[in-house]
Amino acid sequence: MTVLPVIARELRASARQPFTYYLRVLGVTALLLAGALFGLEVGFKPALGHELFAALHCALFGAIWLLVPMLTADCISRERREGTLGLLFMTSLKGRDIVVAKGLAHGLRAGTLGVAVVPVLTIPFLLGGVSWIEALLAVLINANAMCWALAAGLLASAWGKAWHRTLLGAALLAFTFFLLYQTVTGWLLLWTLRMGRPYVSGMNWNPGLAVGFGFCTMTSWFGRGYVAWSSSVRQFFFVLGQSTVCSLLVLLWAVLAAGAKTRRHWQEEPPSRRQLWWRQTFCTPVLWLGFFRRWMRRKLERNPIGWLEQRTWSGRLVTWSWFAVLVSVYSLALTDRSFFQNANGLHGVLAWLLAGSMALSAAGSFRRERETGVLELLLVSPLGENQIIMGRLVGLWSQFAPAVGLLLAVWAYCSTFMPAGGDARAVLFFLVAFLTVPVFGLYFSLSCRNSSLRSCPRHCGSGAAAGFA
Repeated sequence: MTVLPVIARELRASARQPFTYYLRVLGVTALLLAGALFGLEVGFKPALGHELFAALHCALFGAIWLLVPMLTADCISRERREGTLGLLFMTSLKGRDIVVAKGLAHGLRAGTLGVAVVPVLTIPFLLGGVSWIEALLAVLINANAMCWALAAGLLASAWGKAWHRTLLGAALLAFTFFLLYQTVTGWLLLWTLRMGRPYVSGMNWNPGLAVGFGFCTMTSWFGRGYVAWSSSVRQFFFVLGQSTVCSLLVLLWAVLAAGAKTRRHWQEEPPSRRQLWWRQTFCTPVLWLGFFRRWMRRKLERNPIGWLEQRTWSGRLVTWSWFAVLVSVYSLALTDRSFFQNANGLHGVLAWLLAGSMALSAAGSFRRERETGVLELLLVSPLGENQIIMGRLVGLWSQFAPAVGLLLAVWAYCSTFMPAGGDARAVLFFLVAFLTVPVFGLYFSLSCRNSSLRSCPRHCGSGAAAGFA
């Protein structure tokens, strides 16, 4: 079969990528952290083995949805950027063959995550209270989640080219599939167990989502001790069997859709007439053109490296989109009378999302220059290395300054005048995070070879080994 050499090629390439090993470390670290938090809150008692197992399973379930889409988000788009996708189509391979090879290789990489965390998952068994039924249910639930997460990464990689766009698309698809998977599983449970209206009447507008989330994360009546002695064990496995069939069908559909998309758009094509119209209508400045030109010229003269980050409409869109989102969210939240009683959660979620966006922008900043060859031109210019780095840092800080300033100002206001609405220490923590996250992002942007989190250049590895020696 022609697809077997492609699978072998992908496995060899994956074996040389440091992220393959970092993935296992991240998974084990997440479970150890969840176990440590559980021990600090509840303690490690022999009777709480199933409680600890539920907490560790929940951490692994979340790590799958977070790490697997990130792992597969750039598997096809990288080939399109590097121009090697056309070489694969010179053989007898079809689009779905390439996607199948990519999916199997990255699915095996993701499967090593489950194998790496097995020693940590044995701790609840040593404490006692965990049955083989709960363990088997956890395995099936995580396998289904891996199918959905893998499908999200493959679809995003087939529909995109730029690394940051495919990563963002994979995150959005993974979140959508996460909600869909919980909803499907929950309604299958409600239908199979014949639960009536009295059980679901006290839930929210989507009882299937609530029931599915509680069952898949083992954080509700379904996942704790009930499964061990329930008389409906066969019904639970019947529901998971149906859910597994749905997961495999979704993965099959994703492979076929990604293969068809890869076959149709494997090479770079000029923008269509509709794309040109959208770009001309919605992405071209039409108001205050004189002010806009003077403003961009001033940025170019003061910080040419930062100007490269904001010269395109997409870079400016990131700045003002976040500002508009924060204004809209806070305008809606301030209409609620109980906002200042539970404002910490909203501030924290917005701060983490904004910090993640900054990390993505910083990690992909110098990658664009390296791919287009602009970085070589910058290195032969009169600007020194320190000026290039500081110019890009200042550009990233100024790009997110409006949104960060608004977020921290509202948060500080809540912390100062309304103690129930904020925390000064959290404000200080995120202020330091916003200043340091671009630094780490630029470091990884320059240390890694390309945007797919592959291995660094060979001389970097030898230099690091020499430094340790």
